[in-house]
Amino acid sequence: MTIPYSTSNAAGFAFSQTFTPPAAGSYNTGQLAPVALGTLADGTDGSKWVYVLFGSGGVTALGYVVVVDEDFLAVMMSNSVGALGDKIAVAPAVAAAGDYGWVQMYGTCDAIQVSASAAANVPLASTVTAGQLDDAVANPTKNITGMWLTTARGGTAGTAPGYLNWPTVGTTN
Repeated sequence: MTIPYSTSNAAGFAFSQTFTPPAAGSYNTGQLAPVALGTLADGTDGSKWVYVLFGSGGVTALGYVVVVDEDFLAVMMSNSVGALGDKIAVAPAVAAAGDYGWVQMYGTCDAIQVSASAAANVPLASTVTAGQLDDAVANPTKNITGMWLTTARGGTAGTAPGYLNWPTVGTTN
């Protein structure tokens, strides 16, 4: 996956890098995140990224889908998290709980974590697997609006390319 870098007015951010704050009591002077939570940045490919704090569970792999609340706390999406209207994004890298980093919310995305045989150009929904979406919309999944695959996923779970158009959590099935 080719991850763009920032073209925003700050020195080019590497979207796949995370920031881990030093342990309490450390004498490290870089204890604050390099940018404010909620900062938006433009990628070289027209993508849009937002800076978040990763919550419980962090992100376990490239392409995992997260739900972002109004405080810019990001947790992996599943049937049990996310309220109507919460933002949805895709993480470009692994991150531990408590790390800061960028997540993509707009544009072409090379890697979106989905279940086996997820189809292209159909609605996506949450699953019981944290960070993974599927095209099987069933009770009690949550619909995702503004996100779709551009290429179907093969016979195993993994990543597939898609498009993000400021996705949000929709209605619950």
